[in-house]
Amino acid sequence: MTEIEVAPTPETPAAVAAAVLDAIEAQPDVFNMDNWAFLAEALRLAPEEVPACGSQLCAAGWTAHLTGWTLVSLPAEEQVEVTGTDDDGDEYETLASVYAERGEERRLICDVAARALGLKPSETFWYVDSSTALARLREIAGR
Repeated sequence: MTEIEVAPTPETPAAVAAAVLDAIEAQPDVFNMDNWAFLAEALRLAPEEVPACGSQLCAAGWTAHLTGWTLVSLPAEEQVEVTGTDDDGDEYETLASVYAERGEERRLICDVAARALGLKPSETFWYVDSSTALARLREIAGR
């Protein structure tokens, strides 16, 4: 398995997108736009950990992972309260079994990724195919 080099957390949308592209290139078998975060061997994936063989992360999952969030993938029947953000930017509480956490904060992966990539709700690309997601990441990264 290819190791992902742990680097300082990228801070600009372009740096985040570049880091996500680099991670996907290093572990292409982990990239799958069908799963926010499917973790093959654990319930949690800490930022400093490399996804285990069989894990799957979409572009948003990779983004949250590489910007310092722990990804959590509980069994579907287990849900916890997390914070989401609606199209107007207002926060709400919802139940989820797959989410990102940092400290005591729990958020939807899609919202963490949108913020890190500087995207408005109308600009996200979470429900597209892999090639479209990669093209959008390249655009943000300036590649």
